[in-house]
Amino acid sequence: NEFIGGLYNEFIEQRTPLQLMKTLMANYILEGIYFYSGFMFFYNLGRGGKMPGSVQEIRYINRDENTHLWLFRSMIAELRKEEPQLFTPKMLEEGVAQEIQWGCYVIGDDVPGLTREMVTDYIRYLGNLRWSGLGFGTLYEGYDEEPQSMKWVNQYSNANMVKTDFFEAKSTAYAKSAAIVDDL
Repeated sequence: NEFIGGLYNEFIEQRTPLQLMKTLMANYILEGIYFYSGFMFFYNLGRGGKMPGSVQEIRYINRDENTHLWLFRSMIAELRKEEPQLFTPKMLEEGVAQEIQWGCYVIGDDVPGLTREMVTDYIRYLGNLRWSGLGFGTLYEGYDEEPQSMKWVNQYSNANMVKTDFFEAKSTAYAKSAAIVDDL
């Protein structure tokens, strides 16, 4: 969090194109790289049939993060058209390294169904996915496709892959709706 928070603070102090790019990239990293070790932990529980309600809530959060990711990707693409010299892979590489370190620390090799290697492979794949999503090449050779050992993550992280009966489907909004009473 210090990495991302520090970039926000720098933008408050220096409102330059470079600092704007760093802030947009910070959000892109936050929404597209960070959190994924946590998501994969819950999705791993889901594939084992455990905590389905929590898994569903994480799916909603993941879906929202993806919406934010697409927004920041669009903003970055526009800034890149105006200021292409500002962009290097350094920030994204740092975000990937931090998420790998965090995921390996939290998950380690003690969670059935997950290993440090799986975390590392998946986060590097996400790094490539995010970098190429901005129109750049590959950051990590050999990680251009979702790792075979992590193919199951997509069935949880992709909100469009769940099929439900229309009459049994539940609302996917966080807030409950309420009727407005007009007392005029």
